[in-house]
Amino acid sequence: MGFPKNCIRGIPDASYLPDGIVGSHLFYFDRPDRGDGWKDQSINWQDDDSAIEFTLNQRKENGQLHFRAGAVILPRLEIDRLNRRPSVNGVLSYERQPLHNNRYHGNILLRSNVPKHQMKQIAAGLALAVSETVSQQQA
Repeated sequence: MGFPKNCIRGIPDASYLPDGIVGSHLFYFDRPDRGDGWKDQSINWQDDDSAIEFTLNQRKENGQLHFRAGAVILPRLEIDRLNRRPSVNGVLSYERQPLHNNRYHGNILLRSNVPKHQMKQIAAGLALAVSETVSQQQA
């Protein structure tokens, strides 16, 4: 199966939307290396019209909404365009990784040897490429 036009990144809380603008820290790769040379950042792929609603309704084990502030839509072509820039130079990728309870799940990937300052630049590029913000109230 290929990749759809968009991916969805959940927004855990309002701190990721300072002044209503998507903060670059929503896209920080702060998890450790997975053991294969990549760091991952969880997303859902917008395979169909239900993917956004599914994402907004995801819950933690304690029953709380996982993405209390909503979600952002990021066009896949923007990830590709950013990845081709000389300052990024192919260190960015993405994958499908369906879970037993989430068929939409995937990851944006960043090479684990990318220095922190470059990771922050890439995160800012991803934040600027967001095409839409969907709040929980819109759902």
